[in-house]
Amino acid sequence: MSHVPGYDPRTAAAVGTGLVSYPSTYQGVKNGTYGTTVGTSVTVPQGNVTYRAQPGAGAGRKKSGKNFPKTLKVFSCANKHPISALKELRADAQFEVICTYHTPAGAAIVVNTTIDGVVYQGEGTSGQIAKAIAAHKALMGMNATDHSMLQQVVDYEEQKKLVMDRISVWQELQAKKENRKLEQEKQQKEKAERKKQAAQVRSAKENELNQANKKKKENNGSPTVGDGSAHLDYGYLLFRYGPDVSETTEKLEEKTELGCFQFKCALKVQGFTFESTCTSKKGARNQAVKLALDAFTANPPPVVNEKKRKIPFKRNNEGEEYTPIEPVEFQDKLAEKCWNFVTEKTATIISQLKIRRNLVVIVKVEGKEDLENCEIVSFGNGTLLVKKENMSCDGNVINDCTAESLALRAFRRYLLDQVELCLTGKSSIYTKDRSGGKCSIKKSVKFFLYTNSCPMGDCRAISAKPPPTSAMDTSNPDNQAPESNGKSDAKSEPMETDNASAKPVKGWMPQKVSKVEDLGKITFFSTSSDFGSSETTSVYCEETSHCIVSPSDKLALRQACGVQGSILFSLSNPVYISHYFINRSFNEAAISRALFLRTKGSHVKVGKDVPVEPKFTKVNWKATRLVEKRTKWGLIWAKNHEVEILFTPHGKQYHKDKQDAVQTALAGDVTSYLAPSEYCTRALFTACVNVCKKAKKSYPQKYSVNKSANTWYRNLKTTVLEHMKTSGLGEWSVNPCKPDY
Repeated sequence: MSHVPGYDPRTAAAVGTGLVSYPSTYQGVKNGTYGTTVGTSVTVPQGNVTYRAQPGAGAGRKKSGKNFPKTLKVFSCANKHPISALKELRADAQFEVICTYHTPAGAAIVVNTTIDGVVYQGEGTSGQIAKAIAAHKALMGMNATDHSMLQQVVDYEEQKKLVMDRISVWQELQAKKENRKLEQEKQQKEKAERKKQAAQVRSAKENELNQANKKKKENNGSPTVGDGSAHLDYGYLLFRYGPDVSETTEKLEEKTELGCFQFKCALKVQGFTFESTCTSKKGARNQAVKLALDAFTANPPPVVNEKKRKIPFKRNNEGEEYTPIEPVEFQDKLAEKCWNFVTEKTATIISQLKIRRNLVVIVKVEGKEDLENCEIVSFGNGTLLVKKENMSCDGNVINDCTAESLALRAFRRYLLDQVELCLTGKSSIYTKDRSGGKCSIKKSVKFFLYTNSCPMGDCRAISAKPPPTSAMDTSNPDNQAPESNGKSDAKSEPMETDNASAKPVKGWMPQKVSKVEDLGKITFFSTSSDFGSSETTSVYCEETSHCIVSPSDKLALRQACGVQGSILFSLSNPVYISHYFINRSFNEAAISRALFLRTKGSHVKVGKDVPVEPKFTKVNWKATRLVEKRTKWGLIWAKNHEVEILFTPHGKQYHKDKQDAVQTALAGDVTSYLAPSEYCTRALFTACVNVCKKAKKSYPQKYSVNKSANTWYRNLKTTVLEHMKTSGLGEWSVNPCKPDY
């Protein structure tokens, strides 16, 4: 049946030659005559006639040679069902369902039948009733014989009334639906308008905050020039008029016209109070600092330090150190906590074996970013690689002993322990997935990376000229040319790519600047005769480079594929570093390109855990001036494990109980004191297999099979490396010592 919304049989027009309703009068057969002959014409009788052949007519008639005349029989509707009567009279009569109306009270069906170009319409609560009414109307319209004696199947007037009532109900439902649709459209328009207004409010609030914090400095104590005059910040106030300075900040109930909260800062310096309000805590403090500096410029307080306070030096036999200033910001407090933790963990190790020139610490933060919620879970220290001749295929040698690689290797050891706790039903940073059989990091948990040195490689690349398009991520139009940040007057640091010097520009610049055409390219460690490698990197050259890429490139790959690696991927979904705290001068444009932007354009299909774009924060607090020289020794540690001392030319651990033989070790005769590390690849793979056995999960029999398996991690890594290759950023090298275990 077809459903035509809006059809109303009460107002429908006639179709064809006319739409016939119930007639008021009908003509019947009169005087028992069927017709009269006038001349040569015959008048059609009133009523209907059918012809019946005499017995023997038809097929038998040809055989007998007789031609019997046909006899007439008058058709009658008496006591017949309207449908069967119409079919008997007109065998070709057809019924067409025009429309139906479905309501809670029931269905209403409209049926048409066309006889001799005239449309007869029937309505009923079922198809059969509607057809019967239409047939009845047709028989009456055709003036069929004895149509008044048709079987009354139902009360036709009652059916018509029911149909009309149900059509009314249907029309009411349609009106309600239309009103509901209009109401929904109105609500959607209002919602869109509210979103637009909220976006405008946020934009206005951000503009207000930017104006309020326009003169805010990231590096306390460093003056910068704005609007033609020198504006000094809180650090300068402490140095010049401190240390008797107290600060009280409170949140006000009153809001600005744009609905922003306000903060009031009361700054007390040597008994003088300065108050200011702003939409942010730092903005209110900076305004109070400005009031204090303006007032003290005109009327100096009792205590004024004419010169900037110098950092007191403390010398000892182990080198030149100094007492750092008291940390104030979160990043400085975090750096101090990391340094003190490593100092405590390595207290029993002799000083010659724990020089922390390059220290990397992984910090777990659960919940709010507060120092009390920070827990150190792994760290690594080192600057060198294993020598080429000491590389092996058995997995017992750690080839890359730079701090970044060691810290991430120890971090995977920690993650493996947490996965085991999760799979055994104990408290862990992981939660079990309902599908897929893997574990995922809790949403409240994130990881920070602290380093007292900017990662070697493209992270340190700084150039005064804009880089070429091929060296940047072409999918990101917002990439800008790296510029000098001008944040520090620290001593210049060595670069990794080219010995050509660049023209000096304002702000911090390294002594050796990379070529513009090499920005973003994959770099490799340079070889050294005394060590496995030097602390510099360069574009790959077979004669002068290791087959191991720089930490910058490794961190970029981990930031796209996850730091859990291929071993843990069968048990853990991707894990990412969300924030880098760098205790050394760096260029933010260069480090953003190095660790995220150049791999962002690979267009990989991500799962439930999307790669995180990391943040980068400069740390001012320092525990040492980094006067230590590079060393053959490295350190590695993971939570609930022991600190290991690594001899980097061999990539193995040095027995802690043999520390009395350090002089012999420094002379180079250490082979008898070395053993495979607990953090080497073979040990990590064995630990992963044990976890799989406990959890009754499938696992590959060999590490080489696991590494080359066609997993999501392998496909993602291949896609990222192919993108870097096609973008002109270089080709990832293949380790000649492929695993065979």
